[in-house]
Amino acid sequence: MISRALASFIGAILFLYGGIAAISPLPLGLPLMILGFLIFAGANPFARPLLRRIRHRWRWFDALVRQVGKKSSGRFRDVLQDTDPQKSDINNPNAANSEDNKDNS
Repeated sequence: MISRALASFIGAILFLYGGIAAISPLPLGLPLMILGFLIFAGANPFARPLLRRIRHRWRWFDALVRQVGKKSSGRFRDVLQDTDPQKSDINNPNAANSEDNKDNS
């Protein structure tokens, strides 16, 4: 529990620092924001659907996440695979529920 809280805190700090660094002349802002969000999503499963929607909506963000993911460890690689927007909807339980609701209408 403490490790989850600590990972959430570190992810939020990296995300905020990346936002500040994004307006500076150093090119570290966006990678820090991505890393912070990945750490946050790794510690909090409720953030994964949000990350999946963001990656689906903004392909440039998805490409940057994939670049960061190539150099990441196993835990973050799992988060990247879970939030991959190109993954089939068969593995997405929310998609199955929405199709069931369409059939009942």
